[in-house]
Amino acid sequence: MISSLVLQLGAFTVFFAICTYVCIVADPDESPAARFFVGTIPSLIYSGVEHLFGKRIISKIEKFLDRSLQIAYLIVVLGSWSIVFAYGYPAIKKSRYISTNHQYAGYIVFIMCMSSWHYACQKSPGHITNRTLPLFDHYQYDNLLYTNRLCPTTKIRKLARSKYDRFSKKHVPRFDHFCGWLNQAIGEQNYRWFLLFLMVHVFMCFYGSWALGRVLYGEVLEKNLLNATFFNAVTGAEVKADYFIIFHYLFMKYFQICGVFILMSVMSVVLGVFLMFHLYITSRNMTTNEFFKWQSIRRLHRKEKYKFEKAQAEGKISSDNGIGSKVESVSKQLSDVDIGCTGPMVAGPVQEGIQEDETIDPGLLPGNIYDNGIILNFYEIIFPLSYRGEAIERFNLSLNGGYGESNDEQNDHVHDHRPKPKSI
Repeated sequence: MISSLVLQLGAFTVFFAICTYVCIVADPDESPAARFFVGTIPSLIYSGVEHLFGKRIISKIEKFLDRSLQIAYLIVVLGSWSIVFAYGYPAIKKSRYISTNHQYAGYIVFIMCMSSWHYACQKSPGHITNRTLPLFDHYQYDNLLYTNRLCPTTKIRKLARSKYDRFSKKHVPRFDHFCGWLNQAIGEQNYRWFLLFLMVHVFMCFYGSWALGRVLYGEVLEKNLLNATFFNAVTGAEVKADYFIIFHYLFMKYFQICGVFILMSVMSVVLGVFLMFHLYITSRNMTTNEFFKWQSIRRLHRKEKYKFEKAQAEGKISSDNGIGSKVESVSKQLSDVDIGCTGPMVAGPVQEGIQEDETIDPGLLPGNIYDNGIILNFYEIIFPLSYRGEAIERFNLSLNGGYGESNDEQNDHVHDHRPKPKSI
């Protein structure tokens, strides 16, 4: 029985680790397995279903799937809290190893959890239109990730750090990603609420894991399970207690509590890592969208640097054109890719805009011109630029005809009223 339990746990752990790596960690651009499972299989399924049922049914399915992760969130979270209220609270009341005050604290955490989720779902990321463009026009083009051009979808000037999101059908300022759990694009005006949502849920998972862990630990001490003798239900033989046997005993006796405890423990780690990632990119004043763009640029830079140094060592003639022209084609293609919580939702390598036989000196890798230091970077998230006096004044001025750009200026892609970026 014990060996069977260990085998099942081991198989589950390996399966979970492989799925996590292939579907979340691995880069589809470099991993054939990730590209197959994340891109090829979903595309084949989608094409088959569309061919079988038609586009009208697919459209209805897509509308349902738009909120499927929200429904899944409510099922998991409300289901877990129902178990905590129904089974965890009576266990806390009986336990001598955790204060009953945590019952009241649990209600507060539950309200914080649902409120932060609801608020993050409702808050808009901002919406760039011809009318609101002056309100969000505060970032300089870096001519690397972003260039002064028209958005191919909305046909208005594509502001630096913005992106058209096809899920919400909005042109979003300082676009980060689209979050299916919130069914909301994350951008300039709601990123702070997304961070709050993450922080509350990380705290909830850690706190819930600790509280339920205390209940289960109290059961071990109360019944002296570490020194207990168990009987094999099949053979009737006596078995000395060990950690696997105790875990099996607790799991069978407190199945619901153990299930929620394991779920919260796993999600503490997963959400904790996800929160650390977002705090890191915030400290560098990057978005999720930009983080993965920079990854592509670094890969491109390393590749071209290697080619140039190899050509130089072989005495071949090379031109000193810099990395800019090559990276621009990569950034244009990436800017049109859907960005989810775990990065670009695309399979296959990025098609680079340079011939394979062309060798250039990429020079030094450019820096992030939007990084103003950790304090100002966080301040920019807590107090978005579009809510500040300068942006509001610029917007009000546009309403009175004192700001704007003509159609000719938009089409020529030359309008840029802001100061030039700092040198790198």
